[in-house]
Amino acid sequence: MVLDSDVRTHDSLQTNLKNAIERALTLETWVSSSRERIASKSFISRHTQFGSVDEFCVASPCDDDTIGGVQQLSADERDAFVARTTDFETWAEMKESAAVEDLVTLQNI
Repeated sequence: MVLDSDVRTHDSLQTNLKNAIERALTLETWVSSSRERIASKSFISRHTQFGSVDEFCVASPCDDDTIGGVQQLSADERDAFVARTTDFETWAEMKESAAVEDLVTLQNI
């Protein structure tokens, strides 16, 4: 009988763990400095009223229909928009959730 399972060796587990730790350590920097990409399309589709990041930006109350434009809104205005249109109460909560989900998905851990 042939088992078709993905058996991980010590080396592959160590490499995956090292990569996950490195990504986790850079998570806060990524979350706080992201000006171009806030979340994947699938994250936006699952957790907001929109089908894409572009739709999210266009619907936001900012003049520049980009993530950078959204980030230029006052914290209160941005958080109110997020609370109204997403599963989150604040912009920071949404960004952190997107980053964590991205980390977990990419590392498959």
